Amino acid sequence: MKEQDFNYFIKCLVKAIENIDAYYFQLPVAEGDEPIYRERVYCYELYHQLRCMLSNGFPYKLNGEVDKSGHPIIRNAKKPDFIIHLPGDMEHNLVVIEVKPVTVMDRLNELRKDLNTLKWFLNKAEYYRAIMLIYGNVNGVLPGNIRQEIKNIDDSKITVLWHSEPNKKPEIIK
Repeated sequence: MKEQDFNYFIKCLVKAIENIDAYYFQLPVAEGDEPIYRERVYCYELYHQLRCMLSNGFPYKLNGEVDKSGHPIIRNAKKPDFIIHLPGDMEHNLVVIEVKPVTVMDRLNELRKDLNTLKWFLNKAEYYRAIMLIYGNVNGVLPGNIRQEIKNIDDSKITVLWHSEPNKKPEIIK
């Protein structure tokens, strides 16, 4: 059943990502400067688009950056960007998602931290699957150092998606 739910969710996620337009992909800056990647702006739009895609009959709830510090079991400071679960029921933890802009290529320690957060939620909070979503590009490509970090992931339960351009279908990297 969880595999079916995950497959439904991933289809909705892909469609939601495709609906993110340029304004939310890179935020325009005053005075004619180049637009910049802002993870929160992208995530808020992704949340909106994803909520529009998920049917009312979907048995899980989408939450963003839930603080688990007061949780009786988890008790840590980890706050993934999104969790898809049934609140109050540890048996129904479906997906945990981390999001990073392509500019993380200059701060690979942040990417590693997010990958470790995903692994933690898979192993300790028993989430069924995890997704690392990277958005943006550098001269049309995903930088090699990010691709190398993705190759180093040793967990088949982590799916990596690359959203290279606004209003474009994401590519599954792993």
